[in-house]
Amino acid sequence: MKNYLIVTKNERELQNPFTTELKKYIEDKGGVAEVVARPRDDSNLGITVPEGVEGIFTIGGDGTLVRAAQMTFESNVPLMGVNHGHLGYLCDLNEDSVYPAIDRMFANDYEIEERMMLSGYVIRSNGEKTPIQHSLNDIVVSSDDGKSVIRLTVYINGEYLYSIQGDGMIFATPTGSTAYNLSANGPIVDPKTEAILMTPINPHTLNSRSIVLDSEDEISIEITPRRQTAVEAATVLFDGSFPYNMVPGDRLVVRKSNRKTKMIFMSKMNFLQRMRNKMQEN
Repeated sequence: MKNYLIVTKNERELQNPFTTELKKYIEDKGGVAEVVARPRDDSNLGITVPEGVEGIFTIGGDGTLVRAAQMTFESNVPLMGVNHGHLGYLCDLNEDSVYPAIDRMFANDYEIEERMMLSGYVIRSNGEKTPIQHSLNDIVVSSDDGKSVIRLTVYINGEYLYSIQGDGMIFATPTGSTAYNLSANGPIVDPKTEAILMTPINPHTLNSRSIVLDSEDEISIEITPRRQTAVEAATVLFDGSFPYNMVPGDRLVVRKSNRKTKMIFMSKMNFLQRMRNKMQEN
């Protein structure tokens, strides 16, 4: 593997000395490296992967890797995260370990893991469908203003499950179980597992808990009006971007994506070791 795309956290990082050094190291070994900045989350732009690219480095943290995965998954090129900051769950390398990793990748000494993704879209009350979006971490529906309580009605494979009031709902992949899902007291799941995690955000009922669903299940969720005098609305985000508004009568449909994210791993640190190291930080 000798042809790379390097994705930085933002445009300011394009001229970062480490980014420049990484590009030079690859080129001095006879490889090719192009550097681009990750588009802002609110731009809804993608990342163009040049023809011939074999691997994508992301420089930042887990968030940078997740956004890059969402913006490049159609290229089917594997990603590797280089951590700039605290130890993450997804970034396998840091500024010191990336250079030996490049040497190994030039020798084709690496492993690729495939990670499950979610797909989702909104069906409007008039039958209109929004474009399908894909997420490596999660799909989140929450109140439009971030403050109001919303009432959500949930169906699994067309069967009514329950109605719940709260700040919203998280639908996470096992990879995303250590992101927002974890902050909302959802379960931690080994990322090699295939399942859909459904975690309420600040539910206003005592019996609302996270549910681990089969990866082949289809979930639909509707906003149910709580009172006639107020205009209730919600926003759906796919890995924190591609926002769509929802009003009563609209329906969000979530299922396993037919695409997967490929990730390159070099270190021998497994998921349990990463979890242990993160827990020891606290």
